Amino acid sequence: MKKKWLLYVGTGIGLAILCLFTLTGREKPTVNVQSPQHVSLISDVVVAKTPSETVRRPLMEQLRIELSHVAEPIPDLTEWLQIRVSPYDSQKVALDVIQTDLDQDGVSNEWVAVLIEDIRDEQTGLEQERKSYGVIIDYEDSRYTLQYLNFTSANNGRANVMTIADLTGDSKPEIVWVSINSGAHTTFSEYAVSSWVGRKLETYTGTALIASVSKADIRDRKLQLTGGLIGSVGAGPWQQEFTETYAIVENTLKRTERVYVQTPTPYHRLISGMWAESYGYREQALRDYSEAIEMQAVSNHDYAFIFEGEWVQGGINPDKEAEFSSTIKRFSLLRKELLTEMSRGVDPRNACVSAKKKAGFDMAWLTYLNAPAGYANPHWEEGTICSDIALLEQ
Repeated sequence: MKKKWLLYVGTGIGLAILCLFTLTGREKPTVNVQSPQHVSLISDVVVAKTPSETVRRPLMEQLRIELSHVAEPIPDLTEWLQIRVSPYDSQKVALDVIQTDLDQDGVSNEWVAVLIEDIRDEQTGLEQERKSYGVIIDYEDSRYTLQYLNFTSANNGRANVMTIADLTGDSKPEIVWVSINSGAHTTFSEYAVSSWVGRKLETYTGTALIASVSKADIRDRKLQLTGGLIGSVGAGPWQQEFTETYAIVENTLKRTERVYVQTPTPYHRLISGMWAESYGYREQALRDYSEAIEMQAVSNHDYAFIFEGEWVQGGINPDKEAEFSSTIKRFSLLRKELLTEMSRGVDPRNACVSAKKKAGFDMAWLTYLNAPAGYANPHWEEGTICSDIALLEQ
């Protein structure tokens, strides 16, 4: 019995010494020094709570802290950032850091980049989302500053700098950011524009959102985006790719034009004319309406209709399709008369009444105006026959 008691006591003392050694071994943080510019403040990044749980400062906060300790220019800011961002990014995405002269002072001492951070659940440590930030770092008076904007979480970390170019005419470049959100069938790209004003990042109100972008460019200080096709079957086969133009107007990114790449049927020519009218291109709208009225009937084989609540392939019901074509021509005449009356100074309400009378508007039109299958088409009601098509956008 005495030997067993001594064994238990010895074992307890050994465990106590082992536990004490383990705890004291975690108290002192490690500091890795690579160079005066490459000081990794690990004690600021990771705070021990339990053997299985750690807490980090948010990425933007941590970068600001580390940059505040740097007085001399960093030889390679891309490398500096990559080292510090990598622990926050499970996918280890290579950074694209652009060194530029945003304030046009003759010195390229601003850096633009998109940084990505894994957001994890505090309890489980599991990744909840990937968050991205549009970041500008500048260096002046021996001091670095960092400013950023948040992209929506829907992009799941997919964002980048589209370009840096002058969109305001002040000879100073703006940053055009793009973030990407993929749905079940379609990828949507959202564009935002920021300026660097007095060492401050200022992002303009408004964004440009377009599906399935096939081209993005800057022309005449305007953002031009081509795309618009929605991949889901429910969007319908009547869609046509278009080019939208956006400009900075009164400190807001505004759409100023939409032009369809193709208008193969009277219906498409009508829609094109309505968008031209919406953005004030009167002559173009009148031409489109006239062409929609005069175009010969075309095959509807590649399209589809909803007749009596059913989705019907084009070419199956020639009588109803002929009525559809006739209605489109008469509606094009109505829109042409409406625009002509308003151009003469007639108020919109009276112009609508006059245009309906001249075109012989009938409630039966609504059945055929709404016959093109797919939710991507505009939907008309009696009260919106004379409305701006932008108000009918789905």
